[in-house]
Amino acid sequence: MKRRGFTLIELMVVIAIIIILAAIAIPNYLTMTARAKKSRVASDFAAVATALESFRTDWGQYPVSGASQVYVSLTTAATTVYDELTGTEHATNKNIAANTTAAGDKGNIVYMTSNILTSMKNPYNSANVYKYSGSTNHWALYASESTATEKPADTFLVRTDATPTLAEPSGATPSIAGT
Repeated sequence: MKRRGFTLIELMVVIAIIIILAAIAIPNYLTMTARAKKSRVASDFAAVATALESFRTDWGQYPVSGASQVYVSLTTAATTVYDELTGTEHATNKNIAANTTAAGDKGNIVYMTSNILTSMKNPYNSANVYKYSGSTNHWALYASESTATEKPADTFLVRTDATPTLAEPSGATPSIAGT
């Protein structure tokens, strides 16, 4: 007699193999997405850090965000750091046509284009934009890692002028050195 179909044991073995493979693949997928998000933040912060260091080389200081520990949106127009990096003319800025850099160049230098800055979105939650805090001698960039369901609202990825990589500070609010 010819056999048609599979026995119950064969089906159970196949289902067990599928469950084992899923148990291995799902956690690997979840850690891969977490690493990709962190890598995106690191890449964005590296680009901004390069622009900030170029700005300091030209003007002798970093863009000032205001009083100590004031955090402003890095990607929103009409903030000091945004205007300084994009070369937007404001009388209170250093990077204006009336001023000259240390190398003798006229102001309105574009360190990052506005479309690059505005396209930088926090991969953890696009409503939580990247933030900047800066004094004349120090700066800090930070991104909230929180979403509504994943982590507490006070978890940040931080990069400062003193740290070449991302860090997760233990406190609720990151701080910049020297302030």
